[in-house]
Amino acid sequence: KNGKGRKGDSPMMTNLTLNILNEAFKQPFSPFFVMVHNSDAEPLYVRGQEASDALATLAENGDSTDLVSHYDGADGVYFAGTEGGLTLGGETLSFMVEVTDEFPLVTIASMAVNTNDCFVALNGVPLLPGMVLDTPGLDAGSEENNENCTSIPGPACDPQSGNVADGEGEGFVHIHRGVRGDTNLTLDFDWRNPMMRVSVSE
Repeated sequence: KNGKGRKGDSPMMTNLTLNILNEAFKQPFSPFFVMVHNSDAEPLYVRGQEASDALATLAENGDSTDLVSHYDGADGVYFAGTEGGLTLGGETLSFMVEVTDEFPLVTIASMAVNTNDCFVALNGVPLLPGMVLDTPGLDAGSEENNENCTSIPGPACDPQSGNVADGEGEGFVHIHRGVRGDTNLTLDFDWRNPMMRVSVSE
């Protein structure tokens, strides 16, 4: 666990297992950004507002490095790191988080890699054993949804195609509209929400 964000060891610690099911058919999830924190921490995003540069990097490239660097050691943050690898449709990724009475909130985020800037997330949720949460795909609003392989990192596209940023996007975080299927991506890569299911156990 990081040090700068901690305010002392809590007497009440709980280990929770998060079982993350990818409910989308052809939209693999990138490695997950994971954070345990309290309300003093800056939220990952606010719907209707512009995504941070670090979140945009995750949503466009599947890379959580900037998010970890931004939050690790920040005020109100107990832990910030990365879990898992590529999680395909129908697969479940499981990992453990430690929450305390002082740091009860969990944030996770991952890119749907066959898109321009779609991501899935829990945004500062107080998790408890037995909870099951179904969440939609979100659009970071940071890149135009051109569905061209020159701007998509996922296995739907040739790895040599580039994945360069393209366009300004919509400018705010919102529910993703899915895949239109009129350029490089076909409708096989579309989905219907929810996109991710998180089941919590102790």
